[in-house]
Amino acid sequence: MAYLGNKPADVGLITSSDTATGDGSTTAFTITSNRSVDDVLVHVNGIIYTPTTDYTISGTTLTFASAPANSAEIDFRYLSK
Repeated sequence: MAYLGNKPADVGLITSSDTATGDGSTTAFTITSNRSVDDVLVHVNGIIYTPTTDYTISGTTLTFASAPANSAEIDFRYLSK
C-alpha cells in the first residue's frame, strides 16, 4: 500500500485485557493502575460502553453508572499509551 509521507509505525493498539462477571448490584471494579477513560475500552455482553457516560475511572477503580446485569460478561481492554 502506498503512503503519502512516513509510513505509520506498526504498534499494537490493545496491550492487555481483563474480564469480570456482573452480579446485578456491583458497580465498582478494580482495573490496572495508571489508566483513564481515554485508554480503556469497556464491553458488556459485547456492547461497547461510552466513557464518562456509562463508566468513570479513578485510580484503579472503574465505576459503572449502572450495575451490569447478573452474569453479564465484562471485558476491559487496555489501549497502548
